[in-house]
Amino acid sequence: MRKILWVVLGITGVFLLGGYAFRYSILRWIEHRLEAEVPPPPLPWDAIIVLSGRPFERSLKAAELYPLYPLATLVALGRAWNEDLLAIGMPSAKECEFTTLALQSLCVPPERILVSCEGTSTYEEIQHIRRLCRERNWHRIVIVSSASHGKRIERLARRFLTPEGIVWGIAAANPLRYRRGLWWHSEAGILTILEESLKHWYYDWKGYY
Repeated sequence: MRKILWVVLGITGVFLLGGYAFRYSILRWIEHRLEAEVPPPPLPWDAIIVLSGRPFERSLKAAELYPLYPLATLVALGRAWNEDLLAIGMPSAKECEFTTLALQSLCVPPERILVSCEGTSTYEEIQHIRRLCRERNWHRIVIVSSASHGKRIERLARRFLTPEGIVWGIAAANPLRYRRGLWWHSEAGILTILEESLKHWYYDWKGYY
């Protein structure tokens, strides 16, 4: 019995030492597994769609893509309200409106922006994107979101957009609240990766994929 205990302790010690020695590789792997693998499709694009949440971060990426194909429509999504802004009487309190203002501040012409205040979750936004593609006859789109959000979007897009014949890809916006590849160095990075991991598991449990 004592031998078995020593063997168990020895194996545990090896795993702990190995985990500590390779901790940075493991932490980077955790971040990498949340990121998308499908890049934006080749030009032309029908639309560049900016998901809600972190409007300036994601708008920066969308504005970077826009000059590559100025004929594309930029879509600002998001129906959720910011309660703090509502409390002080701000006229623009929806996430779609934040994104629209951010895009315009980055020199995207207002006439190229479609404000579509729909969706309060990634699942709802993918459903709305599918409806927009059907209604507007879009076949080639770029979905813009934060880097750690990519894998969840990718799995939803494979289920709901690919069967519609939509060619899609994901453009990852670099995080503004923490350093990519060093997310564990800041509270914002830890919270972002933890939240996205939990949402990923939740979507699996709900059967959204």
